[in-house]
Amino acid sequence: MNLRKYYLILISALLVTHLFQGLLIGTPLIGIFIWSLPLIIFGYQAYKNPSAKLYQIFGFIILIYFMSACLIVFGLPDASLLSWLELIEIVALFLVAVFAAREQLNVK
Repeated sequence: MNLRKYYLILISALLVTHLFQGLLIGTPLIGIFIWSLPLIIFGYQAYKNPSAKLYQIFGFIILIYFMSACLIVFGLPDASLLSWLELIEIVALFLVAVFAAREQLNVK
């Protein structure tokens, strides 16, 4: 099973979802870029040189995004479907990152 491919697909989907959601609610582009920068960096590193350490570090970073998405989904009275989709993508991305790290450790 090649989880690297799923990781790259999910990180791209998360970036697109957040971009659409940010544009819908009127977030400035600099805010969207700052939020997306860690995802872009980790996506590039996973594409060029995937390692177990990379996926493990990303697992901790994605928890910050999880906290933010939970505050939006469960803290606001009417969360949008894009917010729910973003939360689902974050959870899936966390799981894929954890198992991709395990896969990288088993390869060596």
